[in-house]
Amino acid sequence: MLISPESFRSIFAAALFLFGLMFVLAGFWKLLAIGISGHAGTLAAQSARLGQKAIADDAQRVVQSVVQLSDSVNTLLRTSAGIGAFLIFVGFVFLTASYSIVFVLK
Repeated sequence: MLISPESFRSIFAAALFLFGLMFVLAGFWKLLAIGISGHAGTLAAQSARLGQKAIADDAQRVVQSVVQLSDSVNTLLRTSAGIGAFLIFVGFVFLTASYSIVFVLK
């Protein structure tokens, strides 16, 4: 046989552990990068400019644009947080599977 069942199990558990660690780190990175996201910063800056423009121009159209832009920023941040939380969840599933292969299944 090319590889024994015990060494295959060890290699498989190590691979699952590494994948789980990468997913958890990627999820935390995604959650922490919410505040410094380039798209969110650009949208927030545009929203501020539109708010200043509302004073001088037709207020109703500009206010509607500001509200839509604010909703877009809010949706962008919620989506990013959801992706980060999902990555962390998948990472913990991989880590749990790795643990069960090493310590539970004998």
